[in-house]
Amino acid sequence: MGIGRRQFLQLSSLALAHVVVDPFQAVVTNENLYLNRQLGILFYKPKDWGFIKVKDFKNLQNKQILGNGFEEIKDEVYDEIGEPILIVTKYFEDKPEFKNTFSPTITLNITPKEEFEEFENFEEVMEMSAYGTSMILKDFEINRRYDPYTISGCKIYEYDSTYTFEHIDLNKPTKVELKVLKAEHNGFYYDFNLHQSQEQNQTAIKEFNDFKNSIKLI
Repeated sequence: MGIGRRQFLQLSSLALAHVVVDPFQAVVTNENLYLNRQLGILFYKPKDWGFIKVKDFKNLQNKQILGNGFEEIKDEVYDEIGEPILIVTKYFEDKPEFKNTFSPTITLNITPKEEFEEFENFEEVMEMSAYGTSMILKDFEINRRYDPYTISGCKIYEYDSTYTFEHIDLNKPTKVELKVLKAEHNGFYYDFNLHQSQEQNQTAIKEFNDFKNSIKLI
């Protein structure tokens, strides 16, 4: 089954790292709590991690190098796929000591279900999303799929994958591990993307587990 170019790019956006909008509509208390009543989500971000500010969005976005020829049409790709709701990252401050360091990162994308009405079910959307991601991220490969489980009564699909991350602020390409959590909630598809790099010794296994366990869909 074929899909349109715009839908392909939207589906491909689910795992792009370092893309963010300012979570202005969120209510954040005690530094780590994120509550968004409009979107129906609550979670705790890892301690000492931070949100990337909206003013830094374009700079970070343009520095990531896309794969499979998409780098040549990067502006068009980003225009079509839009922006994640938020991004939380370990090294959120622009400091010299963080240069050439991959920052473990959590992103959240939310897409209205009606944009993909021609797909028969959530599983089909997931498969097309993974395919689109594999076209944009270099060397993308799914390594493990988990049995579905629930969070707040919502079915969650989870898989582990790897890809090669290229960025102009890194000395060389870096292998990245990506855990993806997907849910249907309040008429939207929710996509949580958790990036870390064992190659750079920049892992966040405990932080990711704590984050996942803190998620409430309301």
